[in-house]
Amino acid sequence: MKRAEQLQDLSREHHGSLVMAKRIAEVAESGDEAAIAEAIEKVKDYYENELEVHFQHEERTIFAPIFKEYREHIGIATQLLKEHGAMRMLMPKLHVASAREDLAEFASMLKNHTRIEERELFPIVESTFSDEQLDAILNFVPLD
Repeated sequence: MKRAEQLQDLSREHHGSLVMAKRIAEVAESGDEAAIAEAIEKVKDYYENELEVHFQHEERTIFAPIFKEYREHIGIATQLLKEHGAMRMLMPKLHVASAREDLAEFASMLKNHTRIEERELFPIVESTFSDEQLDAILNFVPLD
């Protein structure tokens, strides 16, 4: 599906999230302790260097306008914001002792969350947001 230009970067990041979720799920399923330990480090690195910025991008440029102006879509924004919080809270829990279950949970959350954003949220954004709001998504600058 062709996305509005302003959403294409986020959409590409979503593709990367789905790839990451699949890899994490496979490692968790394997039960290989060395691979799990390596996956934990990759997930933490991915979260710190990519996913948290992605979350902030969506929260500031998509969820905030929905909460302010498009209240008919507040349900999906609230759900997705809660999912951001759940994934954030899972990060410090990732340790080798419980990693298999936590990795599997994170992979499932990331996959399902990303699909909802692509299939439900982005079509709403494309059909409701003004050109100025779409441009704000494209021109997002992360906080330091």
